[in-house]
Amino acid sequence: MLAKNGNIIKQLHIKKKTGEKKMRMSVNKSNLIKAMSISDSVVSSKNIRNILGNCLFKIEHNCIYITGTDNEIAIKTKINAIAEDSFSFAVNGKKFLNILKELPDEEVNLDIDDSFAINIKSKNIKGNYIIYGFSAEEFPVLNFRTFDKIIEIDQAILKDMIKKVIYAAAVDTIKPVFNSVFFEIGQDNSINVVATDSRRLSIISRNIDSSIDDNIKIIAPLKTVNEILRLLGSSGKCKISSDGNQCYFKIDDTEILSRLVDGEYPNYKHTIPKDYISKVSIETSLFIESLKRAMIFTKEPVYKILLFFEKDRLRIESNTPDLGKGEEEIAIEIEGNTDINIGINGVFLLDCIKTIDSKYFTVGISGTSSPVTIIPEDDKNHISVIMPIHIKN
Repeated sequence: MLAKNGNIIKQLHIKKKTGEKKMRMSVNKSNLIKAMSISDSVVSSKNIRNILGNCLFKIEHNCIYITGTDNEIAIKTKINAIAEDSFSFAVNGKKFLNILKELPDEEVNLDIDDSFAINIKSKNIKGNYIIYGFSAEEFPVLNFRTFDKIIEIDQAILKDMIKKVIYAAAVDTIKPVFNSVFFEIGQDNSINVVATDSRRLSIISRNIDSSIDDNIKIIAPLKTVNEILRLLGSSGKCKISSDGNQCYFKIDDTEILSRLVDGEYPNYKHTIPKDYISKVSIETSLFIESLKRAMIFTKEPVYKILLFFEKDRLRIESNTPDLGKGEEEIAIEIEGNTDINIGINGVFLLDCIKTIDSKYFTVGISGTSSPVTIIPEDDKNHISVIMPIHIKN
């Protein structure tokens, strides 16, 4: 088993077989390329452990199981093949992919001898291409499995949830808990997906059919979540499971095993304002177009945008002395106090608004120095919060 701070692997110990006959298999090239691309995506060519720069192939019952890992996340996927026997080997996935992509035929034949030299044959090529592999003994073992607590969710729903919050996670930070996405699955058949970099936050909630006896809390590294997002489709189910040290996701024929981020996730619910002095309804597409124009006259790292909320209009301003300035007005509907001015990071604001599918969204304002809340009018369970920027009087 894994320690919470430890790697997701342990060393495999098997007796090496010698003097075995040559092993053969036949496989569809397109299927093999797709499967290898999935598993090899987490393999680093710079890994200090040479074996972790390779993919593991395990052939049994006319199936190929291909696994790649970087010692923190592992991906295993399965495809059908025709094989004479059960056997395993490791090989450099990127080099193997390069030769496969250049082969003209869909059917590929592989002959592997007991020194793990892999002879790659294609019907319409008069020649041999041999790539040198390694014994499976050298590859770490990975315990892909579900844990006691497991739920199922539609892939399309989970994909949409992640896409709507992942922008708020920190890409580069000294605090790993901000470089993650938080999955909170409750006994009330609910799932919350949350991301924050401490200056902005996004949360989305949905109901699911699965029920559990205890809550599941997963702080998944951003790299893991990006891999999950890449694999999720528009149909089928995704299984989610965790034992508090690792998380497990199963998407179709692909399994993902990942370490969890250490620490407690921030109490995000306390970040969301409860009361507002103003609530403003804004047309989504109109605001995005205006904001993009204003953004031309901002610069990093602040990308400062000024928002002036008046009785029936919003004035959007940007002003950078060495660049220029812009000003534009759009129509709004406002409840509560008017004549409120707020400074905000334009990149944060645009990232947030671009995830909204509704025609209109609501801005909740609790004060000029309080977090700004943004909620799509057709999805009250998708809430984003952005910290304002101080405006000099």
